[in-house]
Amino acid sequence: MPRNQREWIKVLEDEGWILERGGKHQVKMVKPGKRPITLPQHKGRTYSKGLDAAIRRQAGL
Repeated sequence: MPRNQREWIKVLEDEGWILERGGKHQVKMVKPGKRPITLPQHKGRTYSKGLDAAIRRQAGL
């Protein structure tokens, strides 16, 4: 089931990712040895299935 930005932040922090500010409407998650992941805001709504799958793939989950 697709998640929203807040839920993804919790999941990625549990996996060892660190929260950084990415800009006004997004956050950047970083982890040593990995490319940063940008999470857009989407006004509190859940992400689409495609964006959710892309975040999962980038995080290696």
